[in-house]
Amino acid sequence: MKANETTLRKLIDGEQELLVPLYQRPYSWEREQLTALWRDIELQAEQLERRRDNSHFLGSVVLAPGPDNSPGRSQWLVVDGQQRLTTLMVALCALRDYQVAEDPLHRDRINETHLINKFQSDERRYRLLPTQVDRQAFIDCVEGQPFGDTESRIASAYQFFRGKLAAVDDPADPHDIRRIESVVLNRLNLVQIVVEDDDNAFRIFESINNTGMRLSQVDLIRNYVFMHLPTRGQHVYNVHWLPMQRLLGAKGMDQLMYLALILDRGDEAQYNDTYRGHQELLRTVILNNRDVEARVESYVKDLARRARYLHRILEPGGESEIDARLRFLNEWKGIPAYPVIMRLLELHDNGQATEDEVVEAQRYIESFLVRRLIGRVGASSLSRIFMRLTGELSGERPADAVRAGLSPARLYWSSDEQFRADIQNRAFYWQGRTAQQKLVLRRLEESYGTKEAVDLSDKKITIEHVLPQSPTADWLEQLGAEGDAARLHQDLVHTLGNLTLSGYNSELGNMSFARKRDFLGRSGLAMNQEIAEHERWGRKEIQARADRLAERAIEIWPSPIDVGPAGPSRDWTLLHEALAALPAGTWTTYGDLAELIGSHAVPVGAHLSKSPMLNAHRVLNASGQVSKGFRWTDDDDDRDVHDVLRAEGVKLDEANRADLAQRMTARELAELLDLPGALNLSEAELTADDGHADVGEHEERFFQQLGDERGPQTAGAVSRLLGWWRGRGGEVQFGRAASASCAPIIKRGTEILPIVRFYTKTVEVPFRTLKQRVPFDDPILRDELRRRLNQAPGVELPMAKLELFPSFDVDLMADEAVWDVVVACLDWFTARLAAHAEADSD
Repeated sequence: MKANETTLRKLIDGEQELLVPLYQRPYSWEREQLTALWRDIELQAEQLERRRDNSHFLGSVVLAPGPDNSPGRSQWLVVDGQQRLTTLMVALCALRDYQVAEDPLHRDRINETHLINKFQSDERRYRLLPTQVDRQAFIDCVEGQPFGDTESRIASAYQFFRGKLAAVDDPADPHDIRRIESVVLNRLNLVQIVVEDDDNAFRIFESINNTGMRLSQVDLIRNYVFMHLPTRGQHVYNVHWLPMQRLLGAKGMDQLMYLALILDRGDEAQYNDTYRGHQELLRTVILNNRDVEARVESYVKDLARRARYLHRILEPGGESEIDARLRFLNEWKGIPAYPVIMRLLELHDNGQATEDEVVEAQRYIESFLVRRLIGRVGASSLSRIFMRLTGELSGERPADAVRAGLSPARLYWSSDEQFRADIQNRAFYWQGRTAQQKLVLRRLEESYGTKEAVDLSDKKITIEHVLPQSPTADWLEQLGAEGDAARLHQDLVHTLGNLTLSGYNSELGNMSFARKRDFLGRSGLAMNQEIAEHERWGRKEIQARADRLAERAIEIWPSPIDVGPAGPSRDWTLLHEALAALPAGTWTTYGDLAELIGSHAVPVGAHLSKSPMLNAHRVLNASGQVSKGFRWTDDDDDRDVHDVLRAEGVKLDEANRADLAQRMTARELAELLDLPGALNLSEAELTADDGHADVGEHEERFFQQLGDERGPQTAGAVSRLLGWWRGRGGEVQFGRAASASCAPIIKRGTEILPIVRFYTKTVEVPFRTLKQRVPFDDPILRDELRRRLNQAPGVELPMAKLELFPSFDVDLMADEAVWDVVVACLDWFTARLAAHAEADSD
């Protein structure tokens, strides 16, 4: 056999025909394998951005001559490596289609350079042909047409990469996607092994896949270490290596080797190259060939010392505060933070950090993890963050270094202001794993300092929704007294203010609050006794509890170094990921997407109408029909969207209504994206009016600009207020200027009375305009409106601007308390006009 190192670009260069034989299994990579590959791709993209010249070894590809191989035709059988090779080719298809939205030339560029043999026909046209089971799905992928075989894992892999590309694309960085493409083609190294003509390819395949066990990275490191200990090997093995191996076991040893590499190399360490990394470190140790065995023994002793730190992290049995916090981290599955913890334990062991300093640093790490979880910040970047931080820690005030290293705004450790807003408004029940949610509630319960001991780690204690997930008519009637019952239920049910811990979850269910009070009042948990003190349980009580829990949470989990006022959420990533993950043959609604991301159907629709993204045509209104305002973002695209949906497997009736059985609900989308809280949701769907109103041009433009500028939460709040106003018979006026705006108005003859006007950054109160309108020409009435608005948290309209156009930040509308005040002011304004009109008629 002939072997040489290569890359995907070189392997598929020219008019190649790579055939996967029949005896190979179908394409079988799942999300776990795809995620591991994507992590490697992202790491290499970062290295490329920093202009670091390194690469990642992906594995081998074994090729044998194909039946039609000849000097004029390069045809090869893929004996081994078809899974990784197929995956990379699918990734190229995803990269092509993602970039086509920006420039159609990318289609021909990638196709003709990497995917097809332009001047060949039939199956010779494709540079790779998977086994017959996956062949049609792969051809659909290369040709950019709907997947006819929606069961093939190739379709799932394609959707995976489209979702990841949407998540990683930074509008401020025009080169990020091209770096990803460069990594796939040039920086994932493969060993190409070519078998001679007379070898039996099938026997080679059997040998590679069915005999023996491959050496692990730990095996390779051990072999390399003891190769340099010809006389002291037995001593080093007995004294250092064997105890370390017994202490950690095989899995722990594997973890130790990678962590040790991070401690020495920081964020340049790569898990799949752990052996190579240790090999390079050992070469540095023995560089001058003096005292080689002593130096190597010292290297192993350092590993054994670090093994003790890792064992303490994995099994913290002590009674110290350090161990207590390690137990929390273990239950949290905070593995990305292990390198920093190991460094802290090392500094403590060396006398460079006190126990109090280590505990303080642990508090910052715990706060960073908890605040990001509650703020719905993904965990995908945590490993890189902590790897970088590890390299920044020394003996100089390590706790301060941890806090400073985690505080930059780009790392999303929320300020107290943002943390409070997240607790009040975020759907906490969908954030993180169930164990992490329980840990947050446990910490909050422990803050009450109750004297009655309750084993909060008991698995019988689960998360309870006080306002149930499937509300009865009585619950909805109670909520209806405070507004739109369905909307309030959707907004409140999964927030932290409505969640508690209970051992009676199955008994409580959706029973009335009066009956729940009895159970909660008898609970040994202080937080449940506090809930039981209330006579009713609605929006006011849930939000008040959220405020109280927020105060406790801020005390438990300290803030980062001052990062300034909390900024708005402009992140539509979750929406993009949900769309990219939608399987062919399914559809969803604007309301389902809004529920998933915590927004409202109208701004979601406006965002989709202007942003080219995968699968946007699969978003339908609540009745399962294409929105009247739907159009392709490419003006030259003249396809009938109904034909496209049918071709993808969506069943449409005579009225072009999609089959409800194919709808992906918000809960199902959450499950599809591995948002673990979704797994615990009731089977009953949440009831809400999630229809997407077909908005006019100016309304659509306003919500597009507002969503882009301030994100889904703010846009959703404004949309909800306009919906409330229209529901009362009010009208809305939309500005026609380049800077979009809108205002709830009252028409009186030829006069228009705007109460407030929403812009993409501010909410303006038009006192100057109202000054010209009876009865608000009376300064006393205008001042009363000003005072009423000033009751909203964060709003402070000065008396000096009673004849001008004062304003407040539109982000405040996402605060329920502000929203309520503005709604009350609209009610009051309407009542004053009605009273004036009645007085005039008398």
